[in-house]
Amino acid sequence: MKKIKAYGIVLYKIDKDNTKKILLCKSVQSKMKWGCFKGVSQNNETKENTAIREFYEESSIKTNTLHFKKYFEQKNSDKDIGVWLVDSKEIHDLEHFFNGDELIYYYLSWENSKAKFFNIDHLPQIRKKQQKIVEDIIDFLKNMH
Repeated sequence: MKKIKAYGIVLYKIDKDNTKKILLCKSVQSKMKWGCFKGVSQNNETKENTAIREFYEESSIKTNTLHFKKYFEQKNSDKDIGVWLVDSKEIHDLEHFFNGDELIYYYLSWENSKAKFFNIDHLPQIRKKQQKIVEDIIDFLKNMH
């Protein structure tokens, strides 16, 4: 049996006070845990195109491979996860989609109950199959100049 692979995007932003934040979503099936916008490929789609499509379907926010800053991956027993980090400054009119740090419900797909930017020093509980990715993203952002 072929292993499932899911791809997505994690937006990050750096506030005026140098607070670093990442955008996470909570699926409708999850009571407490948050994770990345992601999904599986369709019809021989590339992993990059899967990430772009899934991010758009789940958040209504358009991006492209020119925005991809760095790739992170977590291998799991049944599903591997890969995400690209994207600087929110690269997204045109991003503030239109948000009320403060929270994605306006209208733009959220039926798959997710919430999406918001979290301070990387104060993250919510992360889904187990994405914990390493999120840790690696945090390390990268903390060491970024």
